[in-house]
Amino acid sequence: MADRLIHPVDPVHPVKKMGCHETLPSIALLGMVALCFGGLSTSTAAGVIVLANRNDEGVDFSVVGEGYPATAHRLSPHELISLDIFQPVAITFDDRTGQHRYRLDPNTIHVFVGQGDAFDLRQMVLQQAKSPEKESLPKQETPRLARLCIIPVKLLVDDEEPMVRRLWEKKLRDRLAAASEIFERHCRVRFEVAAVDTWDTDDRVNDFPESLGEFEREVRPAPGRIAIGFTSQYKLPERRTHLGGTRGPLHSHVLIREWSQHISPSERLEVLVHELAHVLGAAHSAEADSVMRPVLGDRRSNAREFRIGFDPINTLIMSLMSEELRRGTFRGFSRMAPSTRATLIGVYRTLNTAQPDDPAAKNYLRLLGATIEGPLDGN
Repeated sequence: MADRLIHPVDPVHPVKKMGCHETLPSIALLGMVALCFGGLSTSTAAGVIVLANRNDEGVDFSVVGEGYPATAHRLSPHELISLDIFQPVAITFDDRTGQHRYRLDPNTIHVFVGQGDAFDLRQMVLQQAKSPEKESLPKQETPRLARLCIIPVKLLVDDEEPMVRRLWEKKLRDRLAAASEIFERHCRVRFEVAAVDTWDTDDRVNDFPESLGEFEREVRPAPGRIAIGFTSQYKLPERRTHLGGTRGPLHSHVLIREWSQHISPSERLEVLVHELAHVLGAAHSAEADSVMRPVLGDRRSNAREFRIGFDPINTLIMSLMSEELRRGTFRGFSRMAPSTRATLIGVYRTLNTAQPDDPAAKNYLRLLGATIEGPLDGN
């Protein structure tokens, strides 16, 4: 596990009131054309805000801006939400002290904190993040983004799978559907099955990186954009080891170790969600209840009250990636819109500062062509 934890709202500062593991090199899937439904793609710059409720009570609030229709929302305790915004917006909510109204800028994270019916909103400090300022909201026509980003996948098992196809196919389809529901809720991405198949594995290969390389050589993801392989080639040892892996953002292959009676269905779902999140740019988190914590298979998800989900920072990362894909102008992880790239660099630097011994954020910074420390240089 990580050596230290980030307090859910530390460091933070008040928002001024108004008057988003593997250490392998990445292979970008430049051909990932996400099928987008529910709106029109646009090249207009956009952004995301993430709102998290760290209060023990639910929070009701409304969001409005010029060109942004007034919308009402409710966050249950310890729930979060991401919203597409295209300019600064205003958020309004009430507690027992009265009404609060704040300005929120795109590509920022905000946390409701407090006790009971007395709470307030704080902005999570991200490196290179713009601090909110008191000013009027500019007039700007709201672009229309596709509602969802649909990513087709091919599901496969290897020749060591003990179940008959009817059983393993249903099991994996159900697991992907459960994972997709989590992504749709957090960042408006849906994974859908485009094909189901099998592949042969070499019985002599027991090393996980070698197994991933073999899977990449043997399997083409078409007609999907991602191939997800579930291997039963070797038993899971009683020690820390790879449960799954991919080569980084928008890579075309994900490999999951499937065999083990010691891994529960909820833990298997966590592994799948964790690895697909890496495909969407998510990095490791020190928050103990995040699916992006570095070590899974820790039995946490077996608890009845545990809900598989993401931390606010990785929700921002994946929402930004989703927004890029839904715009229809995505050209690669290092060639995103300048504002998106700058925000991601700041976010990964924040994660790297919090977990300097974890390589995930460092690898993503290198892929973006950014320095790991120091000011944003725009390289």
